[in-house]
Amino acid sequence: MFYTNIDTAEIKRRIVNFRERAKKGLNVNDCTSEISSIFGESYGFPTEPKQYEANTIFYRARVIPDNDTVLPLLTMRKVADAWEPPSKYVQTQGRLNAIGQSILYCCPNDFDLAIDEAQARNGNHVAVMVYRARKSISVSVLGDYFNSNLPKDDLSKVFFEFLDEEFSQIVASGDEGRYIITQAIADTFFNFPEQDAWCYRSVQSPTKFNVAFLPGKQSESLELSGVMICDLRLSSLGKLSVKTVVDFDQITGVARYHRIGSAQQKKLFPDLA
Repeated sequence: MFYTNIDTAEIKRRIVNFRERAKKGLNVNDCTSEISSIFGESYGFPTEPKQYEANTIFYRARVIPDNDTVLPLLTMRKVADAWEPPSKYVQTQGRLNAIGQSILYCCPNDFDLAIDEAQARNGNHVAVMVYRARKSISVSVLGDYFNSNLPKDDLSKVFFEFLDEEFSQIVASGDEGRYIITQAIADTFFNFPEQDAWCYRSVQSPTKFNVAFLPGKQSESLELSGVMICDLRLSSLGKLSVKTVVDFDQITGVARYHRIGSAQQKKLFPDLA
């Protein structure tokens, strides 16, 4: 159960004040300090870590530009292209990452959600990366309080409702600085020993959840099964039109493309027709 040295009315007043200040802009340090102070000078809260079982499949998608048509694709030439982007290319604040901080965002068991998260539906082709969990994945869940087994007393509700509301905010393009708040919440309240990732509700599809791996945890938690190059014009929800599949040389990391029906395709993705 949540406990604090201040009452519910004072917490609600501090939340209102914090949100007013947030509209004017906050830097990371100020945001973390202010969020920590909302709930009192001394407080504690319950947690409910969850697990994804070993061998769970995770997906990530990348748009393939319409002018990238010759194999090997410029989008997918080496194994690094199938993981999180290099830090130097992370130029905007993300929901859970700072500018210049690269983390791997994935969708568990749902390639359609991965495509939606990549905002790839308007394109012709997409690369769908397929990862398999090497082990049980420990996650902190953000934004699913009412479906959890956490206490539902008044103080706990105020605390978790604030966190849920912040994570459900739709942030417009160009206003990514507001993600400082969700990053601060994750780092302050949902960063525990032995944790591998955060699990949070998708804005693209609010009934579903994404997983973002803590920096450095993705490679020890996941193995890359391969990449599917898909034609979205011939795909439908729940079914991908896969044109070719990709694996990578274990020594050089160079991409190797395999046609559908080949022995290597059947080894990588035996369920593909």
